[in-house]
Amino acid sequence: MNSMTGFGRCEVAKDGVVVSLRVSSVNRKNLEVVCSLPKELQQLERKVQEKVRAVAARGRFQFSLDVRQQGSSSVGLPTDEQIDSVLERLKSIAERHGASFVVDADLLVQVSRLLEKEDAGLPEKTAEALLFQAVDTALQELVTMREKEGEALKADLESRGQTLKSLVDQVREQAPGMVDKYRENLLARLEQGGLEVDINDDRVLREIALFADRCDISEEITRLDSHLEQFVELINKGEPVGRPLEFLLQEVGREINTSGSKATSIEVSRLVLELKNELERIREQVANVE
Repeated sequence: MNSMTGFGRCEVAKDGVVVSLRVSSVNRKNLEVVCSLPKELQQLERKVQEKVRAVAARGRFQFSLDVRQQGSSSVGLPTDEQIDSVLERLKSIAERHGASFVVDADLLVQVSRLLEKEDAGLPEKTAEALLFQAVDTALQELVTMREKEGEALKADLESRGQTLKSLVDQVREQAPGMVDKYRENLLARLEQGGLEVDINDDRVLREIALFADRCDISEEITRLDSHLEQFVELINKGEPVGRPLEFLLQEVGREINTSGSKATSIEVSRLVLELKNELERIREQVANVE
């Protein structure tokens, strides 16, 4: 079992190119990859997405990327030798044509602009190799974090699953008493009303039978037992189980709600409330399961 939250980072350099990459993942029902690459590398976004799909089934992956060339801050500034060479050529041309030649600040600026190097862009092959190296390393770090958090999630879900099972067992023990309690209350009300009715009277037996049928939650308990067994099986699978768990918890909630609507004793109602509270805590945890 893996969590859907994680973080990874990597910085690699080669041939003057530096790639710094960070990737984080958060909860999402589906797999979503957000990766904004420099224009020289935009054609590689699909391959980055494929690498994510190879290691994850759900979650929103956000890549933060910085690609730069070492020493790029000085790129575009001509050297003194370059400026002197140009000035010598300009002076020679001016003398050849009989024109005066004066070096001033304005001329120096113009010469510098002429000598500014055009941005040659990133060496694509080097940048591409470094990008994939950084993606692989950062993703592995992120996956390791998701696996570690997934272990903690699994332990918590196992504990909460046992709590649900214990509560269901208590409901099973208390459920038969609802009919007995109803029988006692019915006869007590009849006696208070001054009516002498035999416990074996067909009308009394029919009323008790109808009540027993209305408040019978044996089927709901049986289904809850089955759902909780499936819950244990799912959290022990070595594959993404987030969605199946979400669907299963919907069914568990349905059975708990039905049991609550049929409950006629304070104790069973209390247990159903505890079941609902614990189920909500499990849902919050499952929302982070891949």
